[in-house]
Amino acid sequence: MLSEVRLGDVLELERIAVQVDPDAKYHQIGIRSFGNGIFHRDPCLGSELSKLKYFEVRPERLVVSNIMAWEGAIAVSTDKEEGLVGSARFLSYRAIGEVNLRYLNYFFQSNAGKVLIKSISTGTVTRNQTVSPKNFENATVPLPELAEQRRVVDKLDAAATRMREVSRRKSHADNLILSHADSMFNSVDVHLPLSEALSVSNDFVTVEPESTYQTAGILNRGRGLFKRPIIDGSETKYSRYNRLHKDQFVYSKLFGWEGSLAVVSEEFDGVYVSHEFPTFHIDAAVADVEYMTHLARWRGLHDSLQGQGTGMGSRRQRVNVDRLLATEVPLPGLPEQRRIAKQLTLAREVADASARQVEQLSTLRWSLLDAAFSGRL
Repeated sequence: MLSEVRLGDVLELERIAVQVDPDAKYHQIGIRSFGNGIFHRDPCLGSELSKLKYFEVRPERLVVSNIMAWEGAIAVSTDKEEGLVGSARFLSYRAIGEVNLRYLNYFFQSNAGKVLIKSISTGTVTRNQTVSPKNFENATVPLPELAEQRRVVDKLDAAATRMREVSRRKSHADNLILSHADSMFNSVDVHLPLSEALSVSNDFVTVEPESTYQTAGILNRGRGLFKRPIIDGSETKYSRYNRLHKDQFVYSKLFGWEGSLAVVSEEFDGVYVSHEFPTFHIDAAVADVEYMTHLARWRGLHDSLQGQGTGMGSRRQRVNVDRLLATEVPLPGLPEQRRIAKQLTLAREVADASARQVEQLSTLRWSLLDAAFSGRL
């Protein structure tokens, strides 16, 4: 049976003040949004702390970020947080009633919990909305008996453990793929400038105010193209776009040094990019498209481009076309390229399958939370 319980009747704010010593080292906590838990900041001297008051963090406390609670920045502390400190922005609560702190934490990650937190947050700007101890403690939550709370927590914990394991395996697989690509590309003896395989092939179009354009950008570290929202010609700042074509090589002048490179897949054929994104024809007699796709993802190429930018300040460094084309890359004969590409494609398919599983589990997480707090778990 559910009862509406005032949080202040089952939780008590704990404030154990820290007398900051300017010469002592302190480890601060932070809380990630969206229910992703507590993290530990790098140690710093007391003299480097902010002017806020600081308090001890104890294990088994519900810790609420008063400025980010509305975004799910709530967590339960563990033994790992013993001896750490948190600023006055972190509200630390110990249980004084029939309540399981992990149950409350899960509740605040559910849709119902997020709605509640937003309703008690104050501030006119979303990013500045805060939760006061008074508002938090006066809020009421639906709370079943303690045994039912524990049952729900056990089920959600088991699901969370499975999700973390899948995520860990994906991360491990990604690292293996990066190492495998390094091994494959570094084994190539033949290095040639990209100009041997690429030639400039831009398809500039004049932007018409009455037309609409499906545009795209490029993620860094070789993560490929992504679609931006469709935009009216009258709303863009550009007077011309570069139209993409399947199997072209494309990069961002501004972020080429960060690995913003890609080969255009069929999905992006006919999509538009800024004129700051030069495109190139891949010479089929010299380079295999699939091989070039993996080369665009290779961190070794990204590292080579880091020193090629021109301009003041890292965020203004442009890699011009001449410098890109002059960059030497592993470029063996076509049979060897195809052999390498085949191996890397197989590895990438495994990683993509893991990524899809993580995405599915992430969706399942939110479904489980909503089921748990609507009596369906």
